[in-house]
Amino acid sequence: MKTAMKFLCAAAVAMMASVAMAQVPSHPIEITTPGIVVAGSYDKAKLPEEAHKFIAKYFPGTSVVKCEQYYAKGKIAVELNTGVDIDFDMKGNPVEVEAPDNATLPREVVKMMLHDTAFARLIADGYADSVESIEIKRGRVVEVSVDKRDPDTYIFDVNGLFIALED
Repeated sequence: MKTAMKFLCAAAVAMMASVAMAQVPSHPIEITTPGIVVAGSYDKAKLPEEAHKFIAKYFPGTSVVKCEQYYAKGKIAVELNTGVDIDFDMKGNPVEVEAPDNATLPREVVKMMLHDTAFARLIADGYADSVESIEIKRGRVVEVSVDKRDPDTYIFDVNGLFIALED
């Protein structure tokens, strides 16, 4: 009886293996589409007009050396020959500006990117000329990193209301 049971189990395993093998294609599957595109180069000449105006006004005499579109995030990242990184939304509005290492952003850029109340807070604290980066997050919060020891990041709402000072 035990031998018959072992024989039946072996036969069942062999049959399942042959069924599984029958479902595997005998040739490799060829993928013909590129899949999801997350980012890619972007022709700087096609930057929205607002982005061109922003660069010309606040970073005169510079040139775009790198330009990429991030499809999932809906933004265009630009690097200037001075090392400044700027992210624009698809309409050309700046949503993040970052100075190169060991540098700060021009005061005019800081003033333009921030609400008057937030800018006034930076002036009062003595950091209006020490801003390393500004990022507008989801159109609700503005993070301003300054050149100072921790905490070094001011958090404001888009209306300039001071929320916090973080590391």
